[in-house]
Amino acid sequence: MQRPKKSEYAPFFETYIRQLPPRLAARTLLTQTMKEARTLFGSIPEEKGDHAYAPGKWTVKGLLVHLIDSERVFAYRILTFMRGDRIALPGFHQDLWMEQSNAASRTIKDLLREWKAVRDNTLFLLDQITDEQSVFPGTASNWKTTPRALFFIIAGHQLHHHKVFRELYLPALQGE
Repeated sequence: MQRPKKSEYAPFFETYIRQLPPRLAARTLLTQTMKEARTLFGSIPEEKGDHAYAPGKWTVKGLLVHLIDSERVFAYRILTFMRGDRIALPGFHQDLWMEQSNAASRTIKDLLREWKAVRDNTLFLLDQITDEQSVFPGTASNWKTTPRALFFIIAGHQLHHHKVFRELYLPALQGE
């Protein structure tokens, strides 16, 4: 599957696409980023899961919930568009969703296990999509997109948050 063209996704997703190493296939990106996530987040002690790097910011577990929720939304969009459904799909309000996430009642280990299941389902979609389906147009959050763009956006979104985690969460966690 080729990388998406800029016309296949909203301009604000360019931030995520730019995070991606060049020339890697979607499957490789999705597999590698999940391994990285398990290493990165799996090393955080459970007692630090409710840590936020600043007031009003998500906790470590909240960040994991956000990554899981986002991937589910993107994967639903992929499925909808690859099946040829042209219904316009809404956006989602990530902060509102976080209010109802119950992240504090979860463990990092449990969240990583859930995310792995979500990623496995994303990979099943990737395995079954045809080249023709990968460029079926759809609308999400009032922007035109394609399934192939969404596969790459999932990986880039994750890498974006890995960077934030390394730069803002880890120093604060290590300084405690």
